[in-house]
Amino acid sequence: MMLSKATEYALRGLIYLAAQTPGEPVLSRDVAKYLGTPNQCVTKIFRTLAKRGLLESVKGRGGGFMLMPGAEKLNILDVVEAVEGHSSPHCILGLKVCADETACPVHCQWAHLRLQEMDMLRKHTIGAMAHALFAVSACA
Repeated sequence: MMLSKATEYALRGLIYLAAQTPGEPVLSRDVAKYLGTPNQCVTKIFRTLAKRGLLESVKGRGGGFMLMPGAEKLNILDVVEAVEGHSSPHCILGLKVCADETACPVHCQWAHLRLQEMDMLRKHTIGAMAHALFAVSACA
């Protein structure tokens, strides 16, 4: 699966937020600095995530973005679907009709790989990835 830049930034941004103090909003410019991307890009992506219920947007002085309670339990697939919508299986060769009954030459192998990919995306949560990525710096 090829992730869009927006999905990559959303995923990395959520992981960063999960590593911050719970209940304290983080400025989008701080997330943008961490990601190395323009602040406007992060703000746009985070507004989408807030509309979809993954983030809370706090306005005014002391505002910013923070994870909604329980969002650390979201998995990678949840984030991909929040940004890109539900993905439907597609033919790797680009055929309009490719199903078990009308399979392309690589249909069976591709379907197997796609199932493995989806399983992997479901196994890894935002919270676990934040812990793995930021545990070393949290101990320093």
